[in-house]
Amino acid sequence: MLESVKNIGLVSFVPSKTSQKKQNTNKEYTSQNSLYSQEAVKALKLKSLNLARTVRFTGALFGAFKELNDSMVTCKPDGKEGGEDVGKRVNVNRLLHGFIGEFSQIDDAIKTSIRVNDHKPDEPPIYARTQMKMIRPSDYIEHSNDLLFQMAVRDHAGDITDRTSDLKQLINIMITPVNYKGQGTKEQAYVLNTRGNLMAVVEDGNDVILTNAGTLSKKECTDGLLNIDAIQWIDKKDNSNGKIENTYKPFIPSPQPVRTRIPEKSEGEGTEIIIGMEEDRFVDEIKDSIATFVEKVKNGDIVLDKFVANKNAKSTQLVMLAGGFGSRAEYTNASSSAIFHNINGGTQSTKGIFRTATGLTPMETTFVTLHNAGLLDCSKDNLDIGKNIKFYLNRDINRGSGGYTLGLAKKMMRDGAKSIMVLPNDSMSRMTNAVVAAKELTDSGKAAIAMIAKKVKASDCIKTFGIMRLNNQNQILEFKEKPSSISSDFIADKINGEDMCLTNTFQFAVSKEALEVMELVEPFYDFPADQKEQRDWSKNYIPVIQAITMYDNPDDIRKFFKTNPKVFGENAKPLDDETIYKAKEILHGQKLYAVPTSEPWADCGTLNQLYMTTMQIASGDFQLEDFERAHVLSCVDTQKGLVASSPEQKQRILDKYILTGQIMVAPQAKLPDRNKIGNIEVTINEKEVKS
Repeated sequence: MLESVKNIGLVSFVPSKTSQKKQNTNKEYTSQNSLYSQEAVKALKLKSLNLARTVRFTGALFGAFKELNDSMVTCKPDGKEGGEDVGKRVNVNRLLHGFIGEFSQIDDAIKTSIRVNDHKPDEPPIYARTQMKMIRPSDYIEHSNDLLFQMAVRDHAGDITDRTSDLKQLINIMITPVNYKGQGTKEQAYVLNTRGNLMAVVEDGNDVILTNAGTLSKKECTDGLLNIDAIQWIDKKDNSNGKIENTYKPFIPSPQPVRTRIPEKSEGEGTEIIIGMEEDRFVDEIKDSIATFVEKVKNGDIVLDKFVANKNAKSTQLVMLAGGFGSRAEYTNASSSAIFHNINGGTQSTKGIFRTATGLTPMETTFVTLHNAGLLDCSKDNLDIGKNIKFYLNRDINRGSGGYTLGLAKKMMRDGAKSIMVLPNDSMSRMTNAVVAAKELTDSGKAAIAMIAKKVKASDCIKTFGIMRLNNQNQILEFKEKPSSISSDFIADKINGEDMCLTNTFQFAVSKEALEVMELVEPFYDFPADQKEQRDWSKNYIPVIQAITMYDNPDDIRKFFKTNPKVFGENAKPLDDETIYKAKEILHGQKLYAVPTSEPWADCGTLNQLYMTTMQIASGDFQLEDFERAHVLSCVDTQKGLVASSPEQKQRILDKYILTGQIMVAPQAKLPDRNKIGNIEVTINEKEVKS
């Protein structure tokens, strides 16, 4: 342990009987180099270990710790705000190449530990114990060595010298880094960290391979070795090893009949959808992706059922939230280096444009659902950018997902819409009937907001989904956004022994009156100017409507916000009686409703969820369109556990690698050709909205 190391490089460490809190202050360290002192203080705060005692902290251990801490730790610096919290990763090739000279013989190792989850006082830290080790001389390249990069994740704050307790994940990457002669594996290996969950990522120039529960080996290693072994422990029952690890079980796809469709003329007129995007966050990529979908429809590659317009389609404004700061989608959208957009330390995701094994992006999947619901006409002659697909560029990124929706309210009301339908861009959904039901609830004047709800395992909702509690009329009595724990009041059902909660699928209809109330209470919000997403639907807007529709007494409404200070901000002034009564008058008895449904839906914000949904589609359990399912069957290898984005990509991976487990492959993303999409303008902007 650190106490046994009398001198760590230039940093003098004197064992003391004082408390750990006192030891973790700068007064305990003296150095001629302040940088080393600062890194040593970080190391002790994170309980980092110097187990390779022949290596000075100023040498390889210092470099390894600094590289890992800068690349992987998602917690914000002490006392500082700002910075992305998700999608950090370490370049294994670069890190190992930098320390080749530190290994003089087999089994030489550099070991350290870092905390990899967000720092929150009410949650225990999650540690990743990292090891870089020489394993053997390469069989393929002269004057080179194969190295091991290993990260073992534990979710406890105790003594992390214990190698077996509370192990959550183990990722081993055996690789031949490029040596001084320029020889070594050409593939780039990474470990991606999203809030303490790790994933192995490989980029080989054409494809990006991701796994957190699989194995992968290059078949041809003349240019260097690459082996990946990623393990998750899902059961903590005792056995000879103390853990039971997850294994992939092959299955036989279920055959399903495929219909032949003939393009038919639309019946009735649909409405338009506006894709709201944050300025400078992959706007061109999103437009390019949607342009591809439109082209497929025009070419006849996608043929849908005859469009039959909903009787009130024109009175609804469809709004899709794209290009925000969400974290769940970072997993699937870590599909390429383009998530970083060449911004040092930044995490620009390709959220919304990740093409799944269905051949569609999650966003395009929603387009098809809206077509079937009679709202968005995706027929060959009626679907087009600038016609029924438009874009809204939100220049005030701090307003967040709810802010730019509210910014559209005046335009929507001016055009005569009675409600809006808010939709996500990172879920696969075919909740056609629920979309219609939610719209009808708001059209009827009963619902201020009608949220589409789905039963999800309670364990999967923790810190991930918003959950709700209903009465027998499906009115929402209580709503909690991404709770850290779930009380029995929120258990809606028990299926196969599993507690289930009703979760917000982030598909909901909002009445014109509810938007007016949000505009009315806008002056009461008080957040720091640099805070991201100051106007989030689930955290800031829905609770306002919930309180105003639930309580009659203004004091009860103010008490609700006092016990939920994050709704308006810690220092916000309370709503006055006049504002509350005015809001109630506008809503005129409207309530907050849920629309529970069993229709197909899956959040695509994590690799595991998207992977399992793809396998469900292949087995016939998750019904989408016939062309989507046929594409899935041509893109998966159910025996090896491989999910690709195209049949050609699947074959390319099988030819190059030996693999098994949960392996997801995506094309290497590239920036779009701006010359091709230059004519796709952002057709709605703030000036137009404000006019």
